[in-house]
Amino acid sequence: MLKKYFTEEEIENLKTKDNLLEKTLDFVLRLFSDKCDKAGIPYIVHLTKVYEGLNDYKEKITALLHDVLEDTDIEEDDLKYLGYDEEIIAWLDYLTKKKGEYYPDYIDRIISSKNMHIYNIKLSDLSHNMDSTRIKNPTVNDVERITKRYAPSRIKLEDALEKLKGEK
Repeated sequence: MLKKYFTEEEIENLKTKDNLLEKTLDFVLRLFSDKCDKAGIPYIVHLTKVYEGLNDYKEKITALLHDVLEDTDIEEDDLKYLGYDEEIIAWLDYLTKKKGEYYPDYIDRIISSKNMHIYNIKLSDLSHNMDSTRIKNPTVNDVERITKRYAPSRIKLEDALEKLKGEK
């Protein structure tokens, strides 16, 4: 599916780019260049806010990619072709909500990873998703999404993270 977004030359340039952060920024900027979030803000802002909420380099890279498999036609094989390692791709698999997947089941699947990096990325994502100040005139649906979907998920993930830390 890379050819839907990039020319052959651009794909080769991405593939051979040594700097993973630069590669990832070029990649997501192209994929999300015409997309906006629910507040009408360019979607890349969400990706960079999730990125900013993390300290680990691989977590930051994965944060920039966290919506690629869910919101574009890019597939895991495309990421492998571009040189992303198996660990990042595995993290993305957990972070990608599957079509028709019930949101609480999705969160449970993330928790089943027992991987603090995946938890950290999703918690950063939820923190930005829960920031109602980014929506000028929040609707009842916006408030319900935050209070009924995101807030309980964040608590569940925070509890799972604490438990995981206690096991180590």
